[in-house]
Amino acid sequence: MSDPDPRTGLIPTAEPDETPYSFQMFKTILGLFIRLPIWLFFSLKPFRPRASWGWKKAFNVQLVRHMLGKPLPKGPDHRALAIDIPPNATAVWIKGINESLIQGDLAKYALQANVTPASRIPGYWSHTSPSKPLLSSSPPINADEKVILFFHGGGYVNMSAAPNDPTQGIVRSTLAFIAAQSPNLKRVLSLEYRLTTLEAYPKNPFPASIIDALAGYSYLIDEVGFKPQNIVLMGDSAGAHLVVNLTRYIIQTPSIGLGVPGGLILHSPWVDFGKSHERPGTSHETCKDSDYVVSQGDTAAKAVAAPFDFDTVVNSDSWFSPASLSLPKESIKGLFEGFPKTFITAGGGERLLDPIKTFEARLVESIGREKVVYYQGLDAVHDFVMFPWAEPERTEALEACAHWFAGL
Repeated sequence: MSDPDPRTGLIPTAEPDETPYSFQMFKTILGLFIRLPIWLFFSLKPFRPRASWGWKKAFNVQLVRHMLGKPLPKGPDHRALAIDIPPNATAVWIKGINESLIQGDLAKYALQANVTPASRIPGYWSHTSPSKPLLSSSPPINADEKVILFFHGGGYVNMSAAPNDPTQGIVRSTLAFIAAQSPNLKRVLSLEYRLTTLEAYPKNPFPASIIDALAGYSYLIDEVGFKPQNIVLMGDSAGAHLVVNLTRYIIQTPSIGLGVPGGLILHSPWVDFGKSHERPGTSHETCKDSDYVVSQGDTAAKAVAAPFDFDTVVNSDSWFSPASLSLPKESIKGLFEGFPKTFITAGGGERLLDPIKTFEARLVESIGREKVVYYQGLDAVHDFVMFPWAEPERTEALEACAHWFAGL
């Protein structure tokens, strides 16, 4: 095995594994059969990490933890449109932004990281019903139509916006729950922003994601025709971090001419890239057994922040860690000034719970309690709205989100 790169701590890309695929599958299936009885045993009531859990939830948490410990299959990315699009979805190419929209801090980071706008990136429209005509990139049907722009999670290094990706279950369920209460929501756009590669010299590091997010937002305004106040930004985990950064950039850079979105939905936002919350008695320790997250994403964070001094940015730079306890006091005051109404979910059993609580408190301090709704799922795992087995907290959160959305 190669030594880690001293600059990033990442291991240079290895030669492709030439083990036959059939043998790899055999090892995977054999490993699962060996572990299944163990997982079932520890899903019995005396051994469950949380007393509120049934055996299915305890079993599924162990299964997801195991699967995330393996290399994830590579799905579609920003280089091509996905195939096998379901009937209630459409794929589109979205033009990259003009470099004139990259200003201030964003320009400084982009220059240091040698990041430029992509010429185009994929986007995927999801619609309320496949039996009705798909609106896709059609103009709003009326002045009241709202739209959600979604950014998926995955630590900025995994997952996809393509309709068959696991994260898109959030899109489908959110669309179904909200549309039941708000007929003015008929579609969601998922953006396939560039992922950072896990190698010694990562491609597409920060701020590539913000630049791509700007492209998706300006597309909805300038090409499709939505008013900014009718756009709601939504993200889970790293995608929620991207929502925060995009919103902050739009507010702090009025010269780019993009209005503030009408609302934000943040599911289990990843808001501390460092270790400021990794202390005895914090959720990082107390939720170790009740979450599938093994760590807070050190490898991903190092890749995303590769062009910069890692310890400095993750501890004292609010673009990376807006919830860090190490942020200078002067950078916290008014950090989220001007933010729109926001709905936040967190799991009571997730390791990122304390950073999320810190973020929520800072957001409330900036914009007021009346503009922030916080839902904490009882003993729930990280990003629980993605998992059908995470009940009843998943349904409760989606219903609360739908009620919040109806009041926008």
